[in-house]
Amino acid sequence: MSEIMLLQIFTLYIESLLLTMLVILIVLGLWIGLRALSGVDKTAKARQAHLFDMMMIGVLTTPVLSFATMSLLLVIKA
Repeated sequence: MSEIMLLQIFTLYIESLLLTMLVILIVLGLWIGLRALSGVDKTAKARQAHLFDMMMIGVLTTPVLSFATMSLLLVIKA
């Protein structure tokens, strides 16, 4: 019985992780694209620094938002 519950929790976490990664990729992609179109960064080094910053933000916020998404999915499915 506990193995089934553990599998359900793991499945829910993986589902929320994939959903969160998709949302983060879309939001950061739009942010990077709009910034590139507006021409804020004048040099290649500034563009590269902004890209690295966005990648770091994505890597650090994905696990945190994944647990929040998992709790929302748990409430919705209950």
